[in-house]
Parts: sequence; C-alpha cells; structure tokens
Amino acid sequence: MKILINVVNARNVGGGLQVVHNFLLGTQKIPRSDVEWYYAVSECLDTVYLNDEFKANAKGRYHVYPNQPDFFHTYRTVQNKLMQLEEEINPDVIYTILGPCYNFFKHREVIRFVHPWIVTSNPYAWSTLPFKTKVRMKTHIVLLKKLVNRVKYIVTQTEAVKNGLICKLGKVPDSIRVVNNVLPAVYASLDNTPIVEESGWVEIPAVGSGEHKNLDIIPEVLKELEDTYGIKNYRFHITLPKSSPVLPIIETKIKELGYQDRVVNHGNLKQQDLAILYRKCKISYLPSVLEVFSASTIESMYFQLPTVATDLFFNTEVFGDSCLYYTPKNAKEAAKQIVKAVTDEKLRKELQEKMKIQIKKFSSFDKYYNDTVDFLIEVGEGKYDK
Repeated sequence: MKILINVVNARNVGGGLQVVHNFLLGTQKIPRSDVEWYYAVSECLDTVYLNDEFKANAKGRYHVYPNQPDFFHTYRTVQNKLMQLEEEINPDVIYTILGPCYNFFKHREVIRFVHPWIVTSNPYAWSTLPFKTKVRMKTHIVLLKKLVNRVKYIVTQTEAVKNGLICKLGKVPDSIRVVNNVLPAVYASLDNTPIVEESGWVEIPAVGSGEHKNLDIIPEVLKELEDTYGIKNYRFHITLPKSSPVLPIIETKIKELGYQDRVVNHGNLKQQDLAILYRKCKISYLPSVLEVFSASTIESMYFQLPTVATDLFFNTEVFGDSCLYYTPKNAKEAAKQIVKAVTDEKLRKELQEKMKIQIKKFSSFDKYYNDTVDFLIEVGEGKYDK
C-alpha cells in the first residue's frame, strides 16, 4: 500500500512538530512490509530535524516544499506541485499529521486532529484571551471547522475529542480513530532519576506556551504561598519563547511583587534539556485550561513528579487518580494543592505509585505507531467508505 505523509505545514517548533518528527522516524525504524512510504515535508523539517540517513533511506520518495501556509508567496505553487505529486504516486491514502491543512487532495485523506478550540473549548479558556485575540480565534474556528468537515477520516487523541467531533461536527464514529498520545520516544534513552541539589529552592516546572496554558496565574500562586503559608522558596520554571504575549504579563506581575527570583524562564527547550529540568524538580504544575492531550502530563508521570493540575477532562482522562486537582484559575486552591504535593510524603509516594501504573497506558510508541498505521491501511482499503 502506498501512503503519502503530508507535513508541508510543519513549521513551528513545539509539541506538534515533535509528534511529526517521531512519526516520520517511526516509518523507518518500525518496518511495515505492507506499506510503502512517501514524504512531502516542509523546509523546516528538512533542514532542522531530518538527517542525511533518513533522506537517503527515503530516496526517490522524499519531496521538500516551502513551509506552508504561505498564502502571499508560495501557496499556489506548492498546491500545484502537491497535486502533481499525488497524480504521480497515486497513493491509497494521504496522512496529514498536522491537520487540518490548507492543501487539498483527490485521494482519501486522514488528518490527525488536535485543535482544542473547535470542539472542547470552555469558558475558562475563552477568559484567558484578550478581546482582539478572541475575535480572531472565533473567526479562525469558523475556517477550521470548514476544513475539518471536508475530510472524512480523523485520528485524534482522546474520547472527549471524538465525542465532540461527532456531536458538534456530525462526524461518523467509525471514521474517527482514537490513538492516545505517548511519551516521546527520545525519553526511553534518557535517565529519569532525580537530581538532588542543595540550593534551598523547591523547583517546580510549569511547561508550555500560549494563553490557554494560564501560566500568568503563577505570580498569584506565589503570592498565596507567601501570604497564607509563609513560603518563599518555591520557584517555578517556565518555557516561554521571548515572543510570547504571556511572558511580559508574568514579568510585570513578578516585578511588582518582588518575586523575580521565584520564576525562571528557559525559553524553548530541547527534550534532552527539558528532561534534566524535570529531574531537578520536586513536583509538576499544570494550570492549563485547554488541551487535547498535553505531553506535559505523561512527562510529569515519567519523571515521577507528583502533579497539581486543573480539574478538567483532558487532565483527568490521562492522570486518573494519580494527580491533585484544583478548580481552574483558582490560585488559592492551586497553592493549597501545591503545598500538599511538596510536603506530604505519604501522599507523594501514593501518587508516584499510581503514576507508575497510569503511565503504562502511554508508554508504547510502537503501539501508538502501529495503531495509527493500521487505521491508515483500513482507510486505504476502503473499509469505511460506505
């Protein structure tokens, strides 16, 4: 079976691009005799992520295009070239990993859908957006819904998203396959034992970017920790790029409170460097108010970090009872749970034991990969065409 992977829109550093990279590597590291892979990749993937060995193994089936969408310059040219490639290959199915995409195909297409605003948004998430951003997002959602509606077959990460696609967009259940996210394959070769440093600080990672991550609650949590519990030595580690609109909000708040030494921003971190940060930390904090499936949840479990997270379905579906939850955007509740996670040793051990069991559901990249490929083959064979 011929499968064309379409990732010409993989241009931004982040979790989505890591998913693309890991899956592409899987096509060569996990052989499937029933599949012949073809690749349409972005310049970003080609120049930064994919090495010469990968390209040599894919010789004759590997095609590079300018990063998309680029509506004012290369979009029309790339669209025409993709149409030519599709005609030459005549694939049984096309897999767009970062879907929906602005490029259109004639053959059966499967998209991997992970955009939370379309079917799983909530009032907490909308409240994090400035007015202009909220207007742009609502306009963008209208467009994204149209793009999703034109594609029949979808891979997503949670049952909640599948239900949303069925109820809100009228998708057919059999045309949607839930394949849980997994721990990035690179972690399998990385040490996850704690690094103990006698610095006097209690280190806490709060990883992610975007307004919906609600990281601007951190100064309020720090203030609550000091005012209610007299705690001044909890230090949060964030990974916001300099371009993040959230970063100046946090910096202004911590400066007003005099807490500059209690928040450290590392910017974007490679997974190897992020692993070292996790190993130095005592607990994990996930204040996000909107996700499909956050890699931070399974990373926290892998590094055995008792976690405090918002009491929302995308956390409870993954963590189960191995996490301490609080009402979203409630700094007082968050601080209370953080103190418990740090100081209650019996509770910490209970959570860590539950994490060891819970993470087994998300530890097999081979299963994740093969479940996805099985669905692609089923679609390519026309199993769900009726």
